[in-house]
Amino acid sequence: MPEIESRHQEGEAEVETGEFKPLYRGVWADRLKNGQELPIGGTLFGTDLSRKLELDFDSFETGQFTEERMREAYEKSKDAVADWLKRCGSDIDPYTYFVCFNVQKKVESLLEVNPEIEDPVGRNEAYSEEKPPKISELKGKTACGERAALGQYLLQSCGLKSYYVGGVEMQDAKDPDEFATPHSYIVIEQDGNPEETLIFDIARPHIGQNKESIARILRTHVPFTYDLLKGKDNLLVAAEDVLQSQRLWFGAGAPVAGWHETIEKHEE
Repeated sequence: MPEIESRHQEGEAEVETGEFKPLYRGVWADRLKNGQELPIGGTLFGTDLSRKLELDFDSFETGQFTEERMREAYEKSKDAVADWLKRCGSDIDPYTYFVCFNVQKKVESLLEVNPEIEDPVGRNEAYSEEKPPKISELKGKTACGERAALGQYLLQSCGLKSYYVGGVEMQDAKDPDEFATPHSYIVIEQDGNPEETLIFDIARPHIGQNKESIARILRTHVPFTYDLLKGKDNLLVAAEDVLQSQRLWFGAGAPVAGWHETIEKHEE
């Protein structure tokens, strides 16, 4: 595997579909299915998630993303994966990282992601139409919401227990001048270890020496669950990057600065 360069109003949102769990200005999805309309965002001036995204997953070729095929592929590569993670100083489960690594690549291919060519205007225009855009119609124009949604769908197909979260993130929750940023990401539960959850930040990968994307995964300081975020209007949880010495913050809340409840483990 490649080398990595360091580079670095109140009330819960109204979720009309009834298929998703509401968070403050966001949403938690236990499982995503073809044909759903995913609440994906709103405005700075209200809590309603007025932007919806139609999940036409069947428009993509994802047949190879099954648990059986992923485990077969992993068996052929597991020694190399384990060795690469060891050289990175990471103790993440190698199979989990292998799946996320492949999902990262697949999502960027299917959605025609080019970090050097972003099209926020085209994306905004798509959401300004009366009918919600289909995820397949946003190729070359996607941001975190679309990438996390498709990534979550592929992880489910591979048998990982994971969740889509539309919430917020911060680089440094202790900085009184930094504004929380609306952000979509994926939460992964570790089999056999209910105390460990991971954040798969699929829209902000590490960048390798050859400019390839490398999955950014972080281990949360406490179990990251819906019950933890439910009813909280500004809660951020610390998470440590499993490949680099970097701490980021994820949670739910408003895009404001200087007012956040935080949860982190302090070194003894």
